[in-house]
Amino acid sequence: MSGTLRASGAPVTVVGGSATGLYTATLLAEGGRAVRVLEGSEKYAPEARTLIVTRRMKDLPGGPGDQSIVNVINRFELMTDGRAATIELDEPDLVIERSTLLHGLAERATAAGVDVQMGSRVQTLRANGTGGVTLTVGDNGATREVLANTVVGADGTFSRVAKAAGWPALHTVPLVQAIVRLPDDLPADTTRVWFHPEDTPYFYWLIPESTERGALGLIGEDGHAARRCLERFLERHQLEPIEFQAARIPCYRHWVPPQRRLGDTDIYLVGDAAAQVKVTTVGGIVTGFRGALGVAESILHGRTTALRQLKHELDWHRLVRRSLERFRQSDYELLLDVLNPGTHGVLGTLTRDEAGRILTRLCLAQPRLILLALRTLVLPPDRPSTV
Repeated sequence: MSGTLRASGAPVTVVGGSATGLYTATLLAEGGRAVRVLEGSEKYAPEARTLIVTRRMKDLPGGPGDQSIVNVINRFELMTDGRAATIELDEPDLVIERSTLLHGLAERATAAGVDVQMGSRVQTLRANGTGGVTLTVGDNGATREVLANTVVGADGTFSRVAKAAGWPALHTVPLVQAIVRLPDDLPADTTRVWFHPEDTPYFYWLIPESTERGALGLIGEDGHAARRCLERFLERHQLEPIEFQAARIPCYRHWVPPQRRLGDTDIYLVGDAAAQVKVTTVGGIVTGFRGALGVAESILHGRTTALRQLKHELDWHRLVRRSLERFRQSDYELLLDVLNPGTHGVLGTLTRDEAGRILTRLCLAQPRLILLALRTLVLPPDRPSTV
């Protein structure tokens, strides 16, 4: 899958052929830089996983996920303890398939001239005292050394680059989901969400990926407990799992500055390695791509505007999550009860990637939400066990 480097100068070294790593590499190559990607897998065969993103992915340069769209979502059904609310979206959300997304990004990177080196697992990273860093790379049972002047760590939640450069380890949460046949009462363009705080401080989701199948899952706090909750939920709703999918997702607690110096070398982090994940929904595709855009702009032009905007957005999501973590069943019941036409309009017009604007406009449309948010933020948490 190696491309031919068409740009001049010392290549930027991207560690990890993740979605954000490949997107960063492509943006840099299209901006005139030589780029190589070191990917540990011998063969590029990313695991399948169904994901949902907002339409804002289409606003990113090059439409990085267009080829991976398998379905569109026009509405959300929110449910808790016999209550329900339907949110009609002005513009649809997009359901994408992760492995297709990654293959498309790899093809685009190669076409842009990125040198994608498979079977190159970075083991260590150290300053070499000559103005750069040395990466020790495992390659077909042997090791080799790669010299670099700029490194981008796109190697995921447990990033070796981050550890070597001194970033602290990230807090993570487990994602567990099952592919199921869609129930007869769920249209293929509708995502269903259930709030059960006794099981998870997040929610259950059922995202149709076609007219026949969908992904039903949750985020938990403990992997084994989350799997047990999912199995009970499947049984309660009489849904048979076709296959299971799982991952550990970084949990954004505070902004992780994505740039450090190691010796005389600039080291950057993007995507999961920098916890660039919306902590309200633990979705990281759009925010990870925005982080990649910000890092590319910083390397190419010295601009940090995109990264500052991303920090602002992720901090808003953290504020909302702090409130939701303390919601009890009665709080979700109240939340659905107070949703009025004005709040429906806000939720239908704005995307989940605009947390600050959503929060402000929701409170204007329904002032009772201010009291609910303040009560959950001020009072001590009182949430049942997730086991």
